[in-house]
Amino acid sequence: MKKLCVSYDILPTREATAAEETAFAKKAGFDEFDLDLRVKELLEEDYEALFAAKAEAAEKGGMKIRYVHLPFSYPAADDAESWEFFRIASLRGMDVAKMLGAEAAAIHPRTSMREDYDHDKEAENALEFLKPYADYAHKVGLTLGLENMRGAGRSAPARIRRYATDVNDLLYLADSLSIGVTWDTGHANISMQDQEKSLEKVGSLLVLVHLNDNFGEDDIHLAPFLGNIGWNGVMKTLKKIGYRGSLNMEVTTSRRPAPLRASYAVYMNESLREPRRIYEEA
Repeated sequence: MKKLCVSYDILPTREATAAEETAFAKKAGFDEFDLDLRVKELLEEDYEALFAAKAEAAEKGGMKIRYVHLPFSYPAADDAESWEFFRIASLRGMDVAKMLGAEAAAIHPRTSMREDYDHDKEAENALEFLKPYADYAHKVGLTLGLENMRGAGRSAPARIRRYATDVNDLLYLADSLSIGVTWDTGHANISMQDQEKSLEKVGSLLVLVHLNDNFGEDDIHLAPFLGNIGWNGVMKTLKKIGYRGSLNMEVTTSRRPAPLRASYAVYMNESLREPRRIYEEA
């Protein structure tokens, strides 16, 4: 039976402690966490103790931190000092992932939506950005999963493009760097990818999934079956390519009023059980 994983930021309240978040997720029926690693926390002097405390709270509450997401909120100030802090935080994030025993870490390729899109230049820039992190991951023995990016939306002008939204670009980067792939179903839907064909291309490189739904316009991170993704095809293809990781729900309750969060968390869990059934019966 595949484990049901959820973003660590499931947020019963905005001021929740690690123990409260763990209890909230466990009560909703989840088994594991995907922990976002944020720059601010990774730059704290006691960052190792901070994340060790989160892991301890999860363990005491009967949960496991199986995956992590390396920092992806790029510096608002696009200057050398800010990017150096981001680099330090990301390398520390990989050390934290190893410390926590995470099975895989998701990483973004630093691309943006552009009208002056130059495919070859974007590919070169993405490789240059990712290579130091891929090299460090190989050094410390951490599995990286390069995540497919979201586009501008199905109704956006076609001239607005972004690198690594297409599966072929993603695979070029992953192959060049000898790393794995993280497949985000929400991003793929916005980017108009044929998820079944794309996942077949990814095949054995897939190390991590981010399961969330939307309507192909914005990255609103809905629970499965609240948008228009074809979950039957996605899950059957995951089975076909031999994916054995957890079903990882990248959805939080923070966009819901506080009184609705517990019931929505339960729905989030139940909405993963149907994809798991499809997977198991495929």
